[in-house]
Amino acid sequence: MGASIFVDADRRPSHSKKERERIQLIETRPHEEWFVQAKDEWGKAVWFLRFQATGLRTRRYGPFPTKHRALLFLDRLLNGVEDGLMEALDKLDRYQITRRSYAQREGHYPTVEDECFTAVTRTK
Repeated sequence: MGASIFVDADRRPSHSKKERERIQLIETRPHEEWFVQAKDEWGKAVWFLRFQATGLRTRRYGPFPTKHRALLFLDRLLNGVEDGLMEALDKLDRYQITRRSYAQREGHYPTVEDECFTAVTRTK
């Protein structure tokens, strides 16, 4: 029962830091109204994330130790929402006005509204 002189190349010690989880789906910069700060039972500051979607009441998720952790959760939540949007898009023809020939659009697709689009539609 002697000690082994062979070294397993796959079991090298890793001295690098753990890679930080990255936010991938959030399209806009975070706004302060997304977060609510509170204190837990020990007096430590924690964060809640406010989530709003058209047709639904505002939901509050948490507590999270940091805003970054809340945003990581939001990113995961948006991943599920995006999957639902893609599934609903398959049924869009059932509810939407039939395709017209204007601008030769291939079917209708959702328009992503931003500040520029909103400004143009308000002036009309």
